[in-house]
Amino acid sequence: MGEQGPRRTGEDEGEAAGSLPAGSSAGEAGGPADRRAGSVTASLPRLRANLRDVRERIAAAARVAGRDPAELTLVAVSKTWPASDVLALRALGVVHFAENREQEAGPKVTQVSSGLGAAPTDPPVWHFVGQLQRNKANAVARWADWVQSVDRPELVASLSRAAVSQGRTITVCVQVSLDTLGGAGAAGRGGVAAADVGRLTDLVAEAAGLRLAGVMAVAPRGEPPRPAFARLREVAEGLWHTHPEARVVSAGMSGDLEAAVAEGATHLRIGTALFGERRPVP
Repeated sequence: MGEQGPRRTGEDEGEAAGSLPAGSSAGEAGGPADRRAGSVTASLPRLRANLRDVRERIAAAARVAGRDPAELTLVAVSKTWPASDVLALRALGVVHFAENREQEAGPKVTQVSSGLGAAPTDPPVWHFVGQLQRNKANAVARWADWVQSVDRPELVASLSRAAVSQGRTITVCVQVSLDTLGGAGAAGRGGVAAADVGRLTDLVAEAAGLRLAGVMAVAPRGEPPRPAFARLREVAEGLWHTHPEARVVSAGMSGDLEAAVAEGATHLRIGTALFGERRPVP
């Protein structure tokens, strides 16, 4: 599985396996993250086994779909899990991590940076995958490399101002609603209607401090995921006519990654299958 970072230029889940911190390998403990954070080693056996299983599922799904596993990026959804688990997965080769609550993510990113030491050669790539309020845009822009949940014009404006004020470029996915009329719905998970994706992606592409990467979606509750991901694929293919560089399709979580891979997902947001059942949010 290949790493497709922002070219240093997500219930939303996501991993991508890539290069390791210097001195470690995907099959062994004892890398820099281990040495700098003693609690990391306690999590390694569990996380190593889970990561192996997830990688095998992704590879199998790619084979069935006739795709190259190197096209797929794993985004580990670390929300509610401690910084030590992020450090452990980073030592095992995972590069991309996702959070959905700024108040939890900000301190965790700081802890991970401290655990990795000064100026790591290949630091984690952080994604924000939750519903983002405009008043949190500045805080999220301090640490997020990606924001995958942009779904309204006013958020584009706020995030652009925040990125410019901090001298950063943030990679953005537009979140698409896959709800169908009469379906169970995804209340509180956001998303723009498919018909409005073109206008919103144009705004992102034109905004200072933002880079349009593609689209993101969560499968509707109470419906088979593959037809929903097929609708997302149609939206993505339509987007390519006006923004050919926006090739990211972020879809698929622990329970439906196979359906997402079959319908062209490039980024898989995996939480439970990697970390275990989610911890309660304080």
